[in-house]
Amino acid sequence: MTDKETIVRAFLADWSAGDARKLADYFTEDAVFQMMPRGDQVRGREAIHEDFKAQLSWCTDCAFEIIALAVSGNTVFTERIDRMKITGAPVEVRVAGVFGVDDAGKLTAWRDYFDMNAVMTQLSAAGIGGDPQGPISEGPGSQGSYTYEQPGA
Repeated sequence: MTDKETIVRAFLADWSAGDARKLADYFTEDAVFQMMPRGDQVRGREAIHEDFKAQLSWCTDCAFEIIALAVSGNTVFTERIDRMKITGAPVEVRVAGVFGVDDAGKLTAWRDYFDMNAVMTQLSAAGIGGDPQGPISEGPGSQGSYTYEQPGA
């Protein structure tokens, strides 16, 4: 494993502990975090820390299974199956994640791409929400919302 691969693997594994401060400390001061379905960018280590704290208030038991991983320069690409509980309901989602890692071993960027409709469908089946702006839309607080619009709507 390369050092950059080791860093990303450790970061993803540390989500299981649910420690927002520890997770944020993987990032540079000016890092950017973005979940593409959400749209907004969270900029800076402290803003990322606040975003992670908000997420971890309703998202628990996180386990990220890496299916494939590739490193090119300072970029680490992951294909994952992320499993978690969102407001108590088990959710599983396939994710493509792209990480920037600097030479000091800090994350400069994290972008995740996934189908929010798959998440919302699982939550609806569990009796949570059923509305794309249900429990998830409130999670990140001031950092944005998880609003999802059906294609063609």
